[in-house]
Parts: sequence; C-alpha cells; structure tokens
Amino acid sequence: MTARVSTNATRVLDARKAAYAIRTFAAADFTAEEAAEKLGAAPAEVWKTLVAKGDRTGPLAAVIPTGTRLSLKKLARVSGNRTVAMVSPEEMEKLTGYVKGGCSPFGMRRAMPLFVHEAAGGLARLFCSAGQRGVQLEMPGAAFLAASSATAADLVED
Repeated sequence: MTARVSTNATRVLDARKAAYAIRTFAAADFTAEEAAEKLGAAPAEVWKTLVAKGDRTGPLAAVIPTGTRLSLKKLARVSGNRTVAMVSPEEMEKLTGYVKGGCSPFGMRRAMPLFVHEAAGGLARLFCSAGQRGVQLEMPGAAFLAASSATAADLVED
C-alpha cells in the first residue's frame, strides 16, 4: 500500500528533492524479514539502520541488508575508530528521535556519520525505515546514496 506520510525522514528527502515512495504495512512489532514479506520484497532489498558509538567519533549509524550481521570491526576501520559498540535501544531513541523498529537514516535528531553497505548502490530498489514502525521508504540504491551522503563500504560479517 502506498500512502502519503510525513516524518522527519520524508521532510529531509523532500528538501533534498530525492526520489522515493512510501510503503506502509500494519505491524506494531516485526523483524526485518517480516517487513520484507509484508512489502512483497526480497529480504536483501530491506535494509536496517543500526546505531553504534565509536571510541573516537562518538555516535554513528550503519545501514545494512536484512539477513546480514554488522561487522563492528569493519565499521570501526572505515569510521576511523579503534572500537565500535552498539548502543542500547534507549540511547538510540535519544540520539535519533526514532523508536526501535522505526529508525531512519534520514532526519535523525542528532547528525552523525552514516555508513552503508557497499551493495546499496547497485540495487534497483532499497527499502529503509521512514521513521515510523510499518512505514518504509522505497528508493533506488543510487538515489539512497545521493540523498544520504553515506560512506559506502563493506560493513557485514563474511
């Protein structure tokens, strides 16, 4: 289902004149795999936003595909940190202004470095949270990279 929803993420994308569509589904709590099923998308097209803290840079965010695990070592290396650790859901909410399951890489309360797994640019479509549970942004991977100014790198465990 496509709907017009306004969130911090959509306002940021509108200001950047980015191409995207909104996709919604009913769900209070869900996994990324369940979101893919509800969207009729392959799990590799649905990406999740994770928030961590580096020992040198402080908070940073990583966007990776469903079905993969974030490599904290790779994220540390690409972000200029010695170590990186995930933040708690409570700290993520304070830093981003988004709730768990609805964290968007766009329009976070606090600006932080953003990293995306290198496969994003080659995708015809990529889904990520629009800032609310059950509300997803759909956009080409190249449009995601252009709108986010994220650093693309290998971020997932082998």
